[in-house]
Amino acid sequence: MRIIKTPKQLSLFVAVVINLFYVILYMFYVTIGSTSLIFFFIIGFLLLAIANYYLLNYLIEYLILSKLRLLYRVVNQSGGNNFANKLVSDNILEEAEKRVMDWGKTKSEEIERLKEQELFRREFLGNLAHELKTPIFSIQGYILTLLEGGLEDEKINRVFLERANKGVDRIARVVEDLDLITEIESGRVILNQASIDIKVLVNDVLDSFEIKAKRLGIEFKVTSDLDQTSVWCDKDKMTQVLANLINNSINYGRENGLTEVRLYDAEDYILVEVADDGIGIDTEHQQRLFERFYRIDKSRARHEGGSGLGLSIVKHIVEAHNQSISVRSKIGEGSVFYFYLKKG
Repeated sequence: MRIIKTPKQLSLFVAVVINLFYVILYMFYVTIGSTSLIFFFIIGFLLLAIANYYLLNYLIEYLILSKLRLLYRVVNQSGGNNFANKLVSDNILEEAEKRVMDWGKTKSEEIERLKEQELFRREFLGNLAHELKTPIFSIQGYILTLLEGGLEDEKINRVFLERANKGVDRIARVVEDLDLITEIESGRVILNQASIDIKVLVNDVLDSFEIKAKRLGIEFKVTSDLDQTSVWCDKDKMTQVLANLINNSINYGRENGLTEVRLYDAEDYILVEVADDGIGIDTEHQQRLFERFYRIDKSRARHEGGSGLGLSIVKHIVEAHNQSISVRSKIGEGSVFYFYLKKG
């Protein structure tokens, strides 16, 4: 039955089968040797075959193919009319099956993407609520204490106001970081790119963390054997990238450890690496590090006062420079975050 692929072939096959059945019955009925009956039988056979063929073709066309045309227009919004016009002559059943299977696969993939987006949305809202809940509750507690008489107590009123102010600052940082990510994603942020000396910029950022590094006994090191260290980038945005990466290397590095920034020549680009010798990152976490609010050690990160959006901002800024950032890490051996910048 594999030779039957089109409606016309189906009609022809059914017509022949029906008429062959009539032939067998008639041969048992007529008298052998009756020449006239055999002649009329042959003529009748041909007429009946033609009639059956056109009848079946009509039925298939208007009872089956019309439904397939409608189905195809739903499945394939573009080009449906051209396909519908050649349904009778082409291999419609096989073609329709292929189109429907492709359509079903596409819809399944869309459903999976929607499920992933819904999961990400739920996680994002849950993480955002968690990030804001802690400082809000703290602020409420301090203010309530002040309203209930603490405001007149000189021993606690200023202390509680300062703590409440820190909570407000933390909320403001989360909102500002979210606003920055949204602006970058929507393309509203215009990069003011210029040629800058990346080595000088690295040293400036390291200097800003000198006090924190000394408190934890962390040593800074810049490794570069480049003759040219100029790159094409937005200085303010790249400062933010380096500051986030270096701050993380301090927070998650070993006490009395090392934070190293390495610059390598990569033909038309300079490879920038920020490395630490800290606790490292397990492989299962590395793919999600750049998601909003994703943290491995949540308690420690909150103690450090981060918004949980630092690496997400880094990712978006680097991508705005038409580059990408990656990480390589092993547990107990530290982590290396790296990206490329075009030479300027």
